[in-house]
Amino acid sequence: MTQAWAGNGDLVANALDNLAGSADLISVRGRATFQRPFDRVERLRRAADERLHAKEQELEAQLRDTETKLTALQSKKDNSSSLILTPEQEHEIEHFQTEKVRIRKELRAVRAGLNENIERLGTTLKIINIVVVPLVFAVIALLVWLWRRQRRYAAPANAHEVAAEAHP
Repeated sequence: MTQAWAGNGDLVANALDNLAGSADLISVRGRATFQRPFDRVERLRRAADERLHAKEQELEAQLRDTETKLTALQSKKDNSSSLILTPEQEHEIEHFQTEKVRIRKELRAVRAGLNENIERLGTTLKIINIVVVPLVFAVIALLVWLWRRQRRYAAPANAHEVAAEAHP
């Protein structure tokens, strides 16, 4: 009966079995989710929320009020027996519609302002990561290269001076 001396076949089979793993082992290895928020971004978000939240609520209240008045005027038009509106009613409906559009634009601007500082911080970080850091590394590498080059060429000159002084 022959017996395998090195057991390479068993090694390969066991390695493949180990690498494949089993569902039992995978379920044991649970990974917890870890979230590390950016403190500065959270502070910017809170500050923007505090500054603009009151304005946003005021605009939303104006929008609801305008929409209520506009709905009331339009329902009067539908309920009335005559389909013709007086010029004052038409002017009022037009005024409320333009006011509604203005309030919505202002509300969008306020909501966009909430993220302005965060986007500015993101842009600054991108510029630093894409431009400044590689530029600093390039300057450092250039300075190290110049310093090594100067040292390399200065060393043989010093060796010739020392040799000249030794042999008068």
